[in-house]
Amino acid sequence: MQKSGMVVITAITGMGGVGKTELAIRYAKEHEASYPGGICWFSARESNLAAEIIQFARLYMKLEVPQELGGKPLVLKQQVEWCWQNWQSSSGLVLLVLDDVTNLRSCRELLPKANHFRVLITTRLRSMDSSVVEEISLDVLEPKDALQLLTSLVDEKRVQRELQTAKELCQWLGHLPLGLQLVGVYLAKKPPNWSLTKILERLKEQKLLNEALNPSQKQLEQTLNTAERGILAAFEFSWQELNPTTRHVAKLLSLFAQNDFLWEWINSASQRLSLTESEIETANDELYQHHLVQWIEEKEGYCRIHTLIRQFLQDKLASTSSSSIEDSTEGLKMNYKQAFAAVMVEIAKEIAESATREFITSVQDAIPHLIEVAQSFIEAVRDEDLIFLFVGLGKFYIQQGLYTLAETWYIQCLSTVEIRLGEEHPDFVESLSNLAEIYKLLGKYTEAEHLVLQVLALKKSLLGEEHPDIAEILNKLGVIYYSLGKYAEAEPLYLKALEMRKRLFQEEHPYIAITLNNLALLYDSLGKYTEAEPLYLKVLEMRKRILGEEHPKVAMTLNNLALLYYHQGHYNEAEKFSLHAVKIDKHFLGEENPDFATDLHNLALIYSAQKRYGEAEISFLRVMEIKQCSLPKDHHLLTDTIYALGKMYKQMGCYTKAEPLCIKALDLDKNLLGDEHPCVATSLNNLAELYNLQGRYTEAKPLFIQALKIWEIRLGMNHPNTVICRNNLENLLARISSIPST
Repeated sequence: MQKSGMVVITAITGMGGVGKTELAIRYAKEHEASYPGGICWFSARESNLAAEIIQFARLYMKLEVPQELGGKPLVLKQQVEWCWQNWQSSSGLVLLVLDDVTNLRSCRELLPKANHFRVLITTRLRSMDSSVVEEISLDVLEPKDALQLLTSLVDEKRVQRELQTAKELCQWLGHLPLGLQLVGVYLAKKPPNWSLTKILERLKEQKLLNEALNPSQKQLEQTLNTAERGILAAFEFSWQELNPTTRHVAKLLSLFAQNDFLWEWINSASQRLSLTESEIETANDELYQHHLVQWIEEKEGYCRIHTLIRQFLQDKLASTSSSSIEDSTEGLKMNYKQAFAAVMVEIAKEIAESATREFITSVQDAIPHLIEVAQSFIEAVRDEDLIFLFVGLGKFYIQQGLYTLAETWYIQCLSTVEIRLGEEHPDFVESLSNLAEIYKLLGKYTEAEHLVLQVLALKKSLLGEEHPDIAEILNKLGVIYYSLGKYAEAEPLYLKALEMRKRLFQEEHPYIAITLNNLALLYDSLGKYTEAEPLYLKVLEMRKRILGEEHPKVAMTLNNLALLYYHQGHYNEAEKFSLHAVKIDKHFLGEENPDFATDLHNLALIYSAQKRYGEAEISFLRVMEIKQCSLPKDHHLLTDTIYALGKMYKQMGCYTKAEPLCIKALDLDKNLLGDEHPCVATSLNNLAELYNLQGRYTEAKPLFIQALKIWEIRLGMNHPNTVICRNNLENLLARISSIPST
């Protein structure tokens, strides 16, 4: 692992239970000082390894992984390659551990190529490319070592007294460490008169019994080799030692994903099975004493179970017979799943729309288990909780700007709710609304409009005209029309929503602040600055009082005020509000969040207007990185930054740098918003101004004419943008007419 000048890839191979993961853990702990660049551990069994790597890079390495480069979208594999290429190498060697790899081909495709990486793979498979990978085949123990391990677990006198039987016992267990550990722990708890001969006989009897078990256990047997079948018999010894309540807890363990889990979750699920605190504590002790669960030193309160143990526990759950908890066998199995699912749903409910960076990190470990419920045990989720599981997953990814991943869960939510609850159920309508929201975030406004109109019709039929939900949908529809540049259609929707919310809620309600903010944003866009400012100030006052001085919603309002003052040319006032918004969102959301990127974009606009071009350029380029990571390549927010950067280069006189950006912004706006959107007019006017400055009058003229026509129709004859464009066109025509004909 310490070879220099090359990436080193080492694979520990061997059967389940031989100690591959334990060896990797021991190596990582003992050689931590050799890897100043950090140690990254991924559970690679049946997981989306590419997504895990990208998410790790975003959360912990603070890398802004782009979704496209050079105008071309990047697939997951290319994004992973980008992560490795941009991983900080100045700190020194990095150890990357991929534990329990089950798909070698896909794993190899994702490995780094930079020579500051050292890769350690554990796998049961033995088909690694020896020209690339150094393979360490971790075979079962040598007979003498197996005997030594058994002796260390039991008692030397006891082993020496029946030395030949002890050797037979080791051989029967296939000299496999996990099996020896299970039997050794079992023996250590028995009185001295329990002979090794008696244990060996019982193991053989148990193996014969296993061979005559139900179909689910037979299927498990078929997947195991001879030594692993020996472990199954040894596991039965441990299982028989557990008291009935501990077995309930053990079966719950089998439902978790093959990832670390918090014992608190087990505790909560066990209580839902009517187990007492005392019984759960006993289960904790027994499972640990029998080596069926491992506590993780580095993560307080977290534990894990071996892959084979998880398989055996899943088999126990599958072969569950009726008990006092439930009369029917299937009912009892469902009880376990329902208890597990209920705990995960409660975690999903805690994921808020404005979750902080710290909260996202804290809930990270629960996400694989939420996904396990969504993919494998959705039938165990109660009807009234069904939507919360998917919404929690969606919010988790939205808060990181991973809108495409959120879209996947919202689509699955809609499908699942429709099948189980039907199209008339309120949660189906809510699922439509959530999907519309993610389409809005993705810039898919037409799809969002279609869904919101559908939601509005369904809500009215279910709730009537006078209901808070109707006001919410009117507000959402107004936002979509505003985004589409349909300002005349957005305003009456905002006003109606505001009127309803004032009737239905008290004056200080957050929902009223939302609509006031949207209305102010509309007036700002229409150039009605004197109408927008008092609304923004009122929203700021309300949100500070309701949410506190340093909340992301407060930052959003500060940001909007900054833009308003920027549009009016009050740059010092704008900068003050913008810097405050940046500070709040940087602290609460982190520098990877799209909302932080919006703050930084607006600050760059102000710097550019103040001719502080160096500061503006740094900010714009940083915003581009963030947005390329979190947004589709044709999203309007990304286009906004491309446009603004091109405009700044134009102001600086850097025409060759400005032109491709101005053209790209115009093309993206047309493709996304259509030919008649006000943003398209803005891009047309900007490109026309660039051509005008270069003396390319014949190219500038038709662009000014198109922009003026759009603004006159959409914003009115007296809007500041319309007036500026009209003056630009008139000056251009005067300049053209003054040019002598040839």
